[in-house]
Amino acid sequence: MERALKSYPEHMPWAIVQAKNQAFAVATQDLREMVIMPEVAEVPDVPDYVRGVINLRGRVVPLLDLRKRMGLSSAKEQTDGFCALMEQREQDHRKWLNELEASVKECRPFKLATDPHKCAFGKWYDTYHADNSWVDGLLKRFDAPHQEIHGIAIQVENLKTKGANEAAEQLIRETREGALAKMLTLFADLRELVRHAGRETAVILQNGKMFAISIDLAESIEKLQPGSIEEVPAAVPIAGNSVVKRFGKRAKNGEVVLIIETDRLMTRSEIDAMTTVRQPAA
Repeated sequence: MERALKSYPEHMPWAIVQAKNQAFAVATQDLREMVIMPEVAEVPDVPDYVRGVINLRGRVVPLLDLRKRMGLSSAKEQTDGFCALMEQREQDHRKWLNELEASVKECRPFKLATDPHKCAFGKWYDTYHADNSWVDGLLKRFDAPHQEIHGIAIQVENLKTKGANEAAEQLIRETREGALAKMLTLFADLRELVRHAGRETAVILQNGKMFAISIDLAESIEKLQPGSIEEVPAAVPIAGNSVVKRFGKRAKNGEVVLIIETDRLMTRSEIDAMTTVRQPAA
């Protein structure tokens, strides 16, 4: 028989946190503090949702990835994937310009995309919508140099047709030092901004034993609508249903939030086993 759900005071405020655009409620009764994510020391032979341990003022604290615990991709995986994609798109444009240059020197047609909307970056750029306003603002700065780079392909082909290969090569050099250099700087700035914007928060919980969970964003401390907390129906499939058994509604707008059962995130024996590993560097 499944053990009973932990009871909480009816008028207790809840910490509303975000993980992959989903709102969760964490009982403030179990909440000790929140800190910007410190350095994490990995621990071998643990479930994939366990990130490792952190040093909280000299105390070893196990850290769970809330996203992974819920069966979702982690914020780190998402950020690393985005940055890897941008590195690839950066290399695409280096190679694109090198191939244009080679087509001039070898007197052959240039067959790569000349339309800035048809290259891999252009297709992605035209459909991507950033959640972060700073990222969105930086992305807008790509438009001009990106169009300028692709725009020289037609000019180069016209110069080749006229036999003005030296002028064509000079145009490519100027583009490499100008528009491409701007693009490369923007790609580097974008990766740095995304990594900074994606920095997580560690929520320190105390439920008999101390441990932490990683979240994307700490939103607020607030009460839920009186009487709104209900158990998730068994027929409703939900990620992480081993730790999400109830939901509630926010008092201010009625938004449904999933309630994290903190006593089901980690067992005391799991916490004890992890806190015996070496202490991470301060």
